[in-house]
Order: sequence, then structure tokens, then C-alpha cells
Amino acid sequence: MLDSGTFTQRIKALVPILIPLFISAFRRADELAMAMECRCYHGGEGRTRLKQLKFTSEDFRCMVVIIVALVVIACTRFFVPGLA
Repeated sequence: MLDSGTFTQRIKALVPILIPLFISAFRRADELAMAMECRCYHGGEGRTRLKQLKFTSEDFRCMVVIIVALVVIACTRFFVPGLA
């Protein structure tokens, strides 16, 4: 049922899978929060990073390449017939 059917049918088929997944994830997060609280964990107080992250020209180039690739993919998807 997840491979065929309309969009709404596929979404409805996912609900029985996603609900228990989210419930277990929230339960686990609650258990982890309780364990951290019991051990008096206070987050990043007084902690520093070993190496501060900086946005460099290489990061900018990668971002531009990704944006161009996404635009090309979107354009071919919408404007080239037969590719779907």
C-alpha cells in the first residue's frame, strides 16, 4: 500500500508506522532527560569548543554548487517533458 495508491492513501498507510515510532522516540527522550537531570548535567556551562567553526570561502562555494544543482533539478523536473 505504501508503493501504490493516491498520495492521501499512502499518507494514511504511514500513520500506523509513524505513531508508534514517535511515541517510542518521545519516551526515550524523556528517559534520557531524566537520566541527565539525575546526574546533575547542566549543559554547556563553562564548556568551550575545541575548534570554533567559521564560514569560509569553501563553505560558500559548496553552498552555491548545491543551490545551482537544486535549481537545475527543479527546472528539468518542471520544464522537460517525459522526466517524471
